Amino acid sequence: MENINYTSEAGPNLPVEKIGIVEGGYNQMGMDDSLLLDLDVLDGEKWIEYRYHKRYQLTENAFALIRPISTGPLKVGGKSMGCIACAVFNAKPVKLGKIDNISMGGLMFHYADSEEQSNQGLVLDILLADCGFYLADIPFKTITDVVIPDEISSDAIKIRQVRLQFQQLNAIQQARLKNFIMNHGTELE
Repeated sequence: MENINYTSEAGPNLPVEKIGIVEGGYNQMGMDDSLLLDLDVLDGEKWIEYRYHKRYQLTENAFALIRPISTGPLKVGGKSMGCIACAVFNAKPVKLGKIDNISMGGLMFHYADSEEQSNQGLVLDILLADCGFYLADIPFKTITDVVIPDEISSDAIKIRQVRLQFQQLNAIQQARLKNFIMNHGTELE
């Protein structure tokens, strides 16, 4: 069996030598306890995904918005819900959807595929309009972006699931994100 490498607080790319199959999943022998092990299945393919950060389900409807950098951050401070919706629309988002789960390392959300592509630089915003939370200009990397199979086949609208990894958050963004998760999230098991 080949060595599996992962990133740890102790150092990058440490080998994990003893991963064995046990009933109902995988044995995490020799692994850093802070890592979470998930087994995902997509289109009959199985892979192991190591998560360094705990994931949280949000208790309120927060939205992820991927928009061109050139449109600039939304102006949502002190605005009504209608004005916030107009600001989101005017930002010409490439992708917009309700956040399914989030961690300090990234997030996942579903969106309706418009098949519209942008050749501009993109950033991620997180918006929870009910309490006025807005975190703008988050650099990110797309991990997966897949079509979600629908029981009722529709060629008109395809729902996609995107998983994003945050890239180089500054100290203020990290603090605001952590505060947001702690105040509006419940830990996933």
